[in-house]
Amino acid sequence: MPASKKRIVSKAKPRSSGPSEIAPGVYVGGWKDAPLFEGARFCVLDEAPADMPPAAHIPIYDEAAGRANPQNLDRLAKAMRTAREGGQPVLVFCGHGIRRSPLGGAWYLRRVEGLSLDAAYDRVQVARPKVERPREWVGNAAEIERA
Repeated sequence: MPASKKRIVSKAKPRSSGPSEIAPGVYVGGWKDAPLFEGARFCVLDEAPADMPPAAHIPIYDEAAGRANPQNLDRLAKAMRTAREGGQPVLVFCGHGIRRSPLGGAWYLRRVEGLSLDAAYDRVQVARPKVERPREWVGNAAEIERA
């Protein structure tokens, strides 16, 4: 095949379903990913559902106010870091893995790796292309970008 006709195949393909690895041992996903995940699980839904699989519940968003909670995002990042330091893989999950869990995962990358929130979201979006960035849905996006 001529060089100009060769297919370029990316080694890092985003997953179409299941949790998405955004850093070694750190996954972002939706509700359906949590029951089978082996490791520390963190639910970031606003309310902890009665049928939630075993997980730490850390709500990171106040739906009524339309605002993310930077203090709870920091609590989440710290808990995730502690689990990783203990050798556990971690999953941060919400309903569909599009808004809240990507925010939690990006916040982890920001706090642990020192990335800007935009750079952290770029990394999350490579692994999980359908994520929505905070500017699209968080009322205090500018505030959390500065936090």
